[in-house]
Amino acid sequence: MNVSFIQPEQQLSAYVACIWVFESRLGIPIADSRIIVPDGRARIIVPYRNAVCAAVNNRLLNAKEQHIFLVGIQSGPVTIGSTATETGTIGVELTPKGLYHFFHLSMHEITNRLVSFEEVFGLWGARLQQKVGDAPDLKAKIELLQAALTRLLQQNEKEYALLDYTLDLLAQTHGMIRIQGLEAQIGYTRRYLDRLFQEHVGVSPKSLARIMRFQQVYQLWMQQASSTFLREHWPAYYYDQSHFIKEFKHFTGFAPQKYQEIVNEFGRAFSTRE
Repeated sequence: MNVSFIQPEQQLSAYVACIWVFESRLGIPIADSRIIVPDGRARIIVPYRNAVCAAVNNRLLNAKEQHIFLVGIQSGPVTIGSTATETGTIGVELTPKGLYHFFHLSMHEITNRLVSFEEVFGLWGARLQQKVGDAPDLKAKIELLQAALTRLLQQNEKEYALLDYTLDLLAQTHGMIRIQGLEAQIGYTRRYLDRLFQEHVGVSPKSLARIMRFQQVYQLWMQQASSTFLREHWPAYYYDQSHFIKEFKHFTGFAPQKYQEIVNEFGRAFSTRE
């Protein structure tokens, strides 16, 4: 199993966090728990060799081989799987800004879901899918995907100053800013922000802040690889231990102590990308 990371082109860097390639001779390892935890990012995935599937909220989502899919922000843990054969998947991880700068969709409708580019873009999406599928190598496939995103970005003439500014505040504080403080800084009500975020991001500001705060703790823990890290550092992010355990279980499916005991090298490979 190998996961490699590629920096996006400069013009996409505010909207694409990273591009990754997953390759394995025997698919996604069944001995691993294969858990991907929420990170506040939507994704474009291209299973160019072998199909992949995802268990989300007791539903099974299937991503067919040689198709291109847009995956909305996830609100809970996702378990990934595939058949035990040669497997290759490209992933383009979008920042929360990327969703509405690239796509004109009601984003709440794709939260915890995946939709094909052909469904979103019709004939253009089908043609792009064909071109990427026919491309001779990984480099060419990724170049085609980045060229398509650049075109979508250039076609979008709308201004999203309020959304961009609010998302910047959430990112800068790692989700630690209170929603009341967010309202005070930007001068809009929580109700208006909720409606704006549900439409263009897919989750409310509070939900995204929860994910960002959890990710800050989770990423630091992955980098430390210490059994004592969570116990010593959660007070900086959560007001009491029960709150921390509840949030950790919500986003991983396990209590912290139990999660440390499971094998999740697949999830770890994606969680230590920063």
